[in-house]
Amino acid sequence: MKIIIGTESFSPNISGVALTTELLAENLAKTKHEVFVFAPSRDLKTHYDQDFKKIKVLRLRSFPNPFRKGFFVSLLPKKEIAKKVSQIKPDLIHLQDPTSICTALLKVAKQNRIPVIITNHFSLGYVLSYFGYLKVIHRPLRTILSRYLVKFYNQCNFVFCPTQTVKKDLVSLGIKSPIEVISNGVDLERFCSYSSPEVLRLKFRLPLNPIVLYVGRIDKDKNINVLIEAIPRVRKEINAHFVFVGQGDELPKIKKKVTRLGLERVVTFLGWINHNSDDLPGIYQLASLFVIPSMVETQSIVTLEALASGLPVVAAEASALPELVKDKENGFLFSGGSKNMAQGIVKILEDKKMASEMGKKSLQIVSQHRIEESFKKIVEIYEKVLCKF
Repeated sequence: MKIIIGTESFSPNISGVALTTELLAENLAKTKHEVFVFAPSRDLKTHYDQDFKKIKVLRLRSFPNPFRKGFFVSLLPKKEIAKKVSQIKPDLIHLQDPTSICTALLKVAKQNRIPVIITNHFSLGYVLSYFGYLKVIHRPLRTILSRYLVKFYNQCNFVFCPTQTVKKDLVSLGIKSPIEVISNGVDLERFCSYSSPEVLRLKFRLPLNPIVLYVGRIDKDKNINVLIEAIPRVRKEINAHFVFVGQGDELPKIKKKVTRLGLERVVTFLGWINHNSDDLPGIYQLASLFVIPSMVETQSIVTLEALASGLPVVAAEASALPELVKDKENGFLFSGGSKNMAQGIVKILEDKKMASEMGKKSLQIVSQHRIEESFKKIVEIYEKVLCKF
């Protein structure tokens, strides 16, 4: 099968969309499909990226995204895309978002009778979090975005989403295209079998205290302030250390807040760790529990990784997180801010037996999210769509 994947976020961007798109492309190539990824360049030139060996990555001329530092948006790419699609002659096009590149790909696909599938990776809450200064117009903006999404998705032949929560939201918006829930998936063996995490304690100069771990972007939509404000509350009860893996636009502000609260000695920022690094599963194994305060997760790859590492989780009771974190079973869900989050963290750290049982439950829950099964389902639906088209 010859497949074009369109996305506005791709390596070297750090995002769930970039990661899942790269994993999808590489797995399809591994199973003998010919894969082309259409993604933004980091300048005004269109070229094939030579850094990828198994997949062909076409970088389309782009300019900096005014709303997200380090991200780029393609500039009127339809003409170039039409030319490349004509040359490639794909069997199918798989979109990862409804923005510039994918809008052009959808139009070209319709003109050439090529089936189109789209994966929904985000919620409207995520988009609106980047327009905090426009709260007075959030309601009309939400209406406009909803109408756009419905129109876009209903032109596609099939829609994927990672959770039942997201499917319910899409249906309620009025999307009529067939929708299938397919988990982002996780490599269970990789994240549960790391053999010597204590080596990393020395490498990163981490204390022997119980470690509370956060992995992910440090941006507006991730609600990191709630976690930072929970730290002093936790420290009043138990001598925990907090580790942050990731980077983002909000990182300088978060570091300043940590300093202002006098928490420098109990917080470690490790920066971004490449997803392919052997250090990443080791850091999860070193932790006592995982925390995620974000209110806008459509699933959460990092939470899947935490579950695969056998960790209990303290998560916001919001969006799709309750599908992975069952309150009082493999962790605690919290609402209402830092006080409730801190209470969940303290309960787990104070009760090692409960933490162990919760970790075992995490492994049971995540066993339904094998990444190999997700890829298998995707290809099966590709074939069904092609047969009906």
